[in-house]
Amino acid sequence: MIFLQRLFYVVIGGAFLLALAALLVPRSDGPGQADAIQLASDAPDAQPEISTVSVLRDLVFTMMGSNGTPRQTPVTAPGAVPIGAPIPASTSPDAPADITLPLDRPIASDLTQTLEAEWRGWMADNALTEGAMVVLMPDGAMHRLAIGRDTATPVPVASLSKAITGICLDIVLQEQGLGWYTRLGEIAPQMSAVRVTPQSWNEHLTLASLVTHTSGLAPDLTQGTMGSDLHGALGLHRRIASEALREENMQGTPRRFFYNNTNYAVLGVVIEALTGQSYAEACMDRVITPAGIIDAEIHGQMGSRSAYGGWELSAEAYARLAQHWFTTGNPAVDTPAERPMHDHYALGYVIHGSGQAADISHAGRFCHGGGPNLGAYFHARGDGVVFSANWSGACVSATDTGLGRAISAAMR
Repeated sequence: MIFLQRLFYVVIGGAFLLALAALLVPRSDGPGQADAIQLASDAPDAQPEISTVSVLRDLVFTMMGSNGTPRQTPVTAPGAVPIGAPIPASTSPDAPADITLPLDRPIASDLTQTLEAEWRGWMADNALTEGAMVVLMPDGAMHRLAIGRDTATPVPVASLSKAITGICLDIVLQEQGLGWYTRLGEIAPQMSAVRVTPQSWNEHLTLASLVTHTSGLAPDLTQGTMGSDLHGALGLHRRIASEALREENMQGTPRRFFYNNTNYAVLGVVIEALTGQSYAEACMDRVITPAGIIDAEIHGQMGSRSAYGGWELSAEAYARLAQHWFTTGNPAVDTPAERPMHDHYALGYVIHGSGQAADISHAGRFCHGGGPNLGAYFHARGDGVVFSANWSGACVSATDTGLGRAISAAMR
């Protein structure tokens, strides 16, 4: 009798447990059907019904996996993985031991790979063993390649300094309520204050003619003295400008393009005359700092070339500078025809097109028998993509040796 009573209790208890399991564990109507339980975020408008059944169900799924097997580890709240933090290694035997997402990740794209290949090939063809290049994307991501030097090391950028001068004077003229077709004679009192006085034979020269190398100033007085002991004082451009404005140095043909550093030496004086600051201070305040550059330099023998070739910036810094000033949204890029231009040469740079379709570039080099021999090049697109490179060790030009054409073709 006792045996039958116990058997009865076991049967009743088993039935109860089976019923409870059926209540707690949802059924699937077959393959391909959605699970009965969804995350709350999948239905934000529905408020979950709180009941004893739902509480027991949540308890079951907390203690057991969605496949009904017990969890092997405690349930913990998900934590955010900070950018740049190591990601736990994969259990796959082929996975690396650890993976790190750097804050500034290289860009793996057809464009960057093409640009890098072109630059590597050009460096090899010209037997150059020291240089750096970067490709800066619109979102700030940067692809870097360094050969014998760091991409963040400031180096002389030679004539890439002219773009800084052109942008700087453009801003100064707006501050002063003046235009690019202002003549030197109209600002003679200010220029005399910095000891460079226009004369009757050059007071008609416009700032536009100087910035586009169509002033008629010739020859280029800097070519014979670039490596001389005269360099070393940041105010040397005043001496060159004063010599350039002498009657005997007006040997060129006005309105005909003649690339001449002395044009920009004169513009450096104009910047000082109109601002009351040194050239370096005026352009650091108006061009370099607004672009977020903190490691640009202009000093010593290279710095004495100031307005036409004195700046030192890293490949990274020049790329950021170019992206800041040559991306669509800047009037000089959106409406380039509103500023001086001669055969696409504008304010110290060459520009084709406008807006997002604009292409802006310039090349520079410094060559001297006793060294250093160096060069730099940049190419920016109006959509914010920038290529920037520098090198040293040989007197080679990016334009004469085909690098400019190759980069331009890849950037189109």
